[in-house]
Amino acid sequence: MGLKDEVVLLRDVPLFASVQVAHLQVLAFSSEKMKVKAGDYLVRQGARTRCGYLIRKGAAEAFTETSGKAERIARLERGAFIGELSLIAGLPHRVSVRAVSSLTVLRIPNSLFMRVCAEFPEFGQQVLANALRRFSGSMEELERVREAFDKARPFG
Repeated sequence: MGLKDEVVLLRDVPLFASVQVAHLQVLAFSSEKMKVKAGDYLVRQGARTRCGYLIRKGAAEAFTETSGKAERIARLERGAFIGELSLIAGLPHRVSVRAVSSLTVLRIPNSLFMRVCAEFPEFGQQVLANALRRFSGSMEELERVREAFDKARPFG
């Protein structure tokens, strides 16, 4: 997979939608390409990697771990982006991700992301606008759920 393919994959990530191709090329070119063996963890819930990961090839599963029990929440394949909030804000990962097959990923550290934002302010502004749009949509969905619970009749 070449730089052009990685840019196409990044362009499909909602966080990077409508960002200039040249900026995505810088991000992809400067990122670390890494491999993860089947069965190994890409990230663990609660870890502060300060990185985002783009799956270039292979499959993984995302799951939450509570009280020693793992609950699978998603299958992740080519083009999946993991760690949006870790990349942007250094927050801990909310899920664990384990490789189902061998993975090749693009690892984007926060330091690189911030350097691209500093060198290309329009990139940072667009990414921030995309993130705010996504978070705003999530908040609206949560409000609708809360309203549905408020209107629901109690059991029994």
